Amino acid sequence: MSISANKSGQLQGLFSAMSVEQQQALVMTIKAAQADGEADLPYDELLRLMGAEDVQENRWEEIFSVVLPLSVETARRCDQIERSLLQDVWEFYLRELDPAQAAAWLSGQETVSQVRQSIVSEFAKLSTTKEGQDVLDARFGVDRSHQLEVLLSLLHRAEELADFFEGWPPEIKNLDDAYLVPLRDFNEHLVTKSPEITPHLLFLVATYLGKSFQVFRAVEKLTGHSNDRVMVKTELKVVGDALLEQNDVWLDAFEWQKGQLCNPEQMSEKLNSFGIITQGWLSEFDIDPSGPWGKCLATQRARCGKIWDEHMRRIEKMADQTMPRKRGSVTGRQTMPNLSKLIDEHNVVLAENAMELLLDAQPFASQGGFQSSKDKVVQMLKRRLEEQSDDLLTLLGQKGENYEQVSAHFSVLVRMTKAYLGNEDAEVLSRRSVAAMAA
Repeated sequence: MSISANKSGQLQGLFSAMSVEQQQALVMTIKAAQADGEADLPYDELLRLMGAEDVQENRWEEIFSVVLPLSVETARRCDQIERSLLQDVWEFYLRELDPAQAAAWLSGQETVSQVRQSIVSEFAKLSTTKEGQDVLDARFGVDRSHQLEVLLSLLHRAEELADFFEGWPPEIKNLDDAYLVPLRDFNEHLVTKSPEITPHLLFLVATYLGKSFQVFRAVEKLTGHSNDRVMVKTELKVVGDALLEQNDVWLDAFEWQKGQLCNPEQMSEKLNSFGIITQGWLSEFDIDPSGPWGKCLATQRARCGKIWDEHMRRIEKMADQTMPRKRGSVTGRQTMPNLSKLIDEHNVVLAENAMELLLDAQPFASQGGFQSSKDKVVQMLKRRLEEQSDDLLTLLGQKGENYEQVSAHFSVLVRMTKAYLGNEDAEVLSRRSVAAMAA
């Protein structure tokens, strides 16, 4: 089936005369019908004539504005909701639960508040029966049931939540009573009709915090408890679990593939964040070392130390490869530069990258649990740079038959010096080479 030229012009004129809301409603209706195969119509041609690519189809985000601070592409924590789930909920509502109400909102005949409550109501009906719950599990996945629970809980009180957080700054540096007292009163108001909402409310609170571990101040203000022996037995356990899961995300970000460059700034930032949240957690909350949170924190800290110990050993090995030594007597030392070792440019670049990582990460070595291995590689580098410098300068001054090899290794030494000690030290070393060859 195709559309005639005359009809095409009429359709384009009609579409251009519509309001933005009407255009959005029509485009989404056509796409829904296309997906469902309701009839044999020229869907693609209709959408092209209407300029559907220029029509924003994400108006549904307005419905879920209250939970957007928690939305991510891939949920890795219990306080996160996948953006795809939000869209799936909307499309399920639009196509199957209440198409008329959805269309009425899109055309401006219903308020966003009415649609939110309709969504909550329709999903609640399904969840009260086994058959309905099976439909939800099949449609959204059992693994996303917790996300759906958080979403619907917050959506039910969306207007009140929006009003409450409207006066909050984008980032709160210190969560004190100026925020905590109103938060406590607000929570008491919410739980009268939504007894499950407190942990979900705290998920939102955490998105405003410059230091996420300060959410435990809110936990204590709302519950009167400041230790995990009680908290892990309540619905607020998920608040602590979310922070532990964030630690796991950072630990995974410390991966450094063999033979590949890393992102030193990003890795060190995440290392710092890991240390801050771990130390902050312990300072804000009374953690039982033998409890589930205490054991998990201990395991995470040990894992962090192990990962970065391995990174330090790797950096030491790279330094040894790019500034190789061997036993000999030419320079009067027990060891001397190994000039027979070929210069591998890829290894030199990797070593420069490793030096940057060492410099960026060493301020966090103590809190990261790798102070000893960091000190070891720093001492090795200091010794190696000094020995390699003295010996190669001596060999440069001798102008022997292996001058080209000496020069090549000295060039690498200058690059390593620049990477670890900076431009000034590298320039001094270069000037010393000129003096040595002129002597």
